[in-house]
Amino acid sequence: MPAFSFRGLRAKIFFATAVVIVLVLGGALLFTKQRADRAADASIAKALEATQSAIHDALASRSRTLKQVTQGLARVPTYVSRISEAIRADNRANLLDQADEFRSQIGATWALITDNAGILKAWTLKRNEAGSDFSQGALVGLALEGNATEGLWVEPESEGDQLFQAVGVPILAPGGNTLYGVLVAALPIDSTFTAELKRHTNSDVVFFTRDTTGQPHVALATLPAAGFDAAIASLPFDSGFAAGASQRLKAEIGGETWVGLSGPLLTASGYPLGGYAGFRPRSQELAAYTALQRTVVLVFGLGLVMALLSSLVIAGQITRPVQRLVSATREVSEGRYTASFAVETKDEIGELAGAFARMVHDLKEKQELVEFLSGGTGQTIATAPTSETTRVVSPARASLAAGLRPGSLLANRYEVKEILGAGGMGVVYRAYDRQLQEVVAIKTLKPDVIAADASSLERFKQEIRLARRITHRNVLRTHDLGEVDGVYFITMEYAEGTSLADLIQKRGRLPVGVTLTIGKQLCRALEVAHEEGVVHRDIKPQNLMIDPSGFLKVMDFGIARLAEKRRQGGPGLTEAGAVIGTPEYMSPEQLLGEELDGRSDLYAAGAVLFECVTGRRVFSGPNITAVIAAQLTDPPDDPRSLNPDVPAPLAAIILKALAKKRDGRWKTAREMDEALEKV
Repeated sequence: MPAFSFRGLRAKIFFATAVVIVLVLGGALLFTKQRADRAADASIAKALEATQSAIHDALASRSRTLKQVTQGLARVPTYVSRISEAIRADNRANLLDQADEFRSQIGATWALITDNAGILKAWTLKRNEAGSDFSQGALVGLALEGNATEGLWVEPESEGDQLFQAVGVPILAPGGNTLYGVLVAALPIDSTFTAELKRHTNSDVVFFTRDTTGQPHVALATLPAAGFDAAIASLPFDSGFAAGASQRLKAEIGGETWVGLSGPLLTASGYPLGGYAGFRPRSQELAAYTALQRTVVLVFGLGLVMALLSSLVIAGQITRPVQRLVSATREVSEGRYTASFAVETKDEIGELAGAFARMVHDLKEKQELVEFLSGGTGQTIATAPTSETTRVVSPARASLAAGLRPGSLLANRYEVKEILGAGGMGVVYRAYDRQLQEVVAIKTLKPDVIAADASSLERFKQEIRLARRITHRNVLRTHDLGEVDGVYFITMEYAEGTSLADLIQKRGRLPVGVTLTIGKQLCRALEVAHEEGVVHRDIKPQNLMIDPSGFLKVMDFGIARLAEKRRQGGPGLTEAGAVIGTPEYMSPEQLLGEELDGRSDLYAAGAVLFECVTGRRVFSGPNITAVIAAQLTDPPDDPRSLNPDVPAPLAAIILKALAKKRDGRWKTAREMDEALEKV
């Protein structure tokens, strides 16, 4: 491991971290001492607000659920019919049975039923009581008006008031407005409920009511009630309290100061008949801050030491993989691609290491491809001119075909330097662009290539516009479409290299590593093109060039569509010697003239890789008709039957790309590229 250097990245990280730690911990110490009391008060207030909110929500939730269930049962036609008949017959026994059934199904403590005048008919709490007029009470009175109501119900008992949450719902004839009576159901606010609230809020809870003189007194409490009487004695039971305005409370119990926050308990009419409060001991809230003040100095010292040690370790963890990465980078810069190191982290360093490993792997593969090319590949050509097979022609013949000679000036901009080749669609030149001051390739198109009608020409221009948007190192870029004196020409990137067709012809089947390099670069080029909405339509070895640095270049984006038009019956199809294309690489849907998408290019890519590893095409025959028939009906051979060195995963990738139905192929070029990466 490298020695610690005060100028190194590790030292910089360590000292920067140390300074930050000292400033943060020191500032925290001062801030804590100054703000402890205020923070404690704020914490108490927040806790009390949360307690009050929790109690309010618990009460509201119980009441809401009770009302919903009671309303639902009061609308059941069978129950309504029983109640109406029992009220008409003044059958108190049946009404009491029905009230018991309601209480059981609702899960309430008690239930009562009145008639449509508010006169009590049955009450499960006081089974012998009947005839009382409840219509003056808000709970029953509002329900008699057809509205479901809820509110506090207080039952005086010898040992103190008993509190209930009650709801009242009208009993109406199904589908009508006839009122038969009112159903009231209640749940207790008792010690069990109060203890549950304390468990959920971690606060002591008090419920209180007003007596006949208007003075509040404790009805329920999780602590001795006597201590809270004085705290609630001064509560103002006014409209503000009824509207939910919270009141801060303070109680002294057993030498401990308790602080609390109150809320109202309302009757159905909104009258504050009682209330509730959550209390917390002040010393309990302050305890943590008091202890913190006593220990913060010690913690500061220990924390500083531990933080500095941690920063030293972390700095080492960060810099060690970086140092290994630097060492590996030096090896790569010296042309050695054997450098490797494992970084298991999932952070940016791990991502960087993974990206570096992939880069080294790609460079190694390209180096293998370059070494394979240097082993004798035959003629090196410049930018391949057409989607048909490239052929080198004599300057005289090419010049005669296009009317251009080396040294001539095209469009007052392009200085023609030499003739590179010719194909079925035109002639290719190397030229110098005087405006951009760079070397370009120019392809002049034969007059019969461009259709006579304006719509065909416009479609071709659109293809060129789309092709111009493809910018990728594995794509030979198309620059522009021009026209001079009725002759159309295309300018494109100039590059030198060897076509894959020449490489296979002269070397036979290629090594698996070389094939994988070619396949991955081809997929990456197609991925970018397909994302731009461009389908090449004529992927084949003749349109794939490998430059001296090992980069694959896909040629003729935007031009293949024009070649396809000719194959489908455009001008020149019936001319002597006219090129009709390469059906050996066409997908079945392309041969059938169907609409194409990116999966047609992936079929052709599979055919190219098949040829790379086997040295022969997927299908061949004595004539084009036989080849087309085989493409449409015959299954492709397993590449391993022709080359046992082909790994099974690679063979599976190729065969999937060559599926007859496009749904059986790789969905995207990215998906196929990822599969090749795993081989």
